[in-house]
Amino acid sequence: MVSKIYNYAEVLVRRAEIGEVEQVRAIIKEAYAGVKRKLSREPGALREGLDKIARHIQMGNVYVAVIGGQIVGTMRVVLHGQVGIISRVAVKKAYRGRRIGTALVEYAENLLVHMNAQAIEIEVYGAIEEQREFYVRLGYEEVGRHEREGEEIVVMRKELIEEEGQEEEPL
Repeated sequence: MVSKIYNYAEVLVRRAEIGEVEQVRAIIKEAYAGVKRKLSREPGALREGLDKIARHIQMGNVYVAVIGGQIVGTMRVVLHGQVGIISRVAVKKAYRGRRIGTALVEYAENLLVHMNAQAIEIEVYGAIEEQREFYVRLGYEEVGRHEREGEEIVVMRKELIEEEGQEEEPL
């Protein structure tokens, strides 16, 4: 069977609706199953119940990637002060490698720019090198490490506001 490669433009990213809470949870559960095997404990994303996910959807913090009417990815985006936080980025296994995760993160970046964020932070597990590499490809830099519940957490950051003295290069 030949799998269809989707055009990046076919991916629609939008806010999740409350009726999609179970679909969002199912995508997170599937995506984090592989992560769980590499950690000494269950990831926080897998411990969240439908009620907590529903609250985040109601607050407008959960977004979904849709292809052909089907939800294939999800993420959470919040603004803390002037720092945007992207978390719970997850894509259905059958749709990975098709830039859907990139589409989600780029959507979040654009959203946070319009919310006047000055930087974006993402936390990834130190044991999951693929996560760190994904965000490095998108322009994030490692700015710190700490431990949470026995797991090493890598903090990745992307500055949205140019520092004084830096000028944009002409087109």
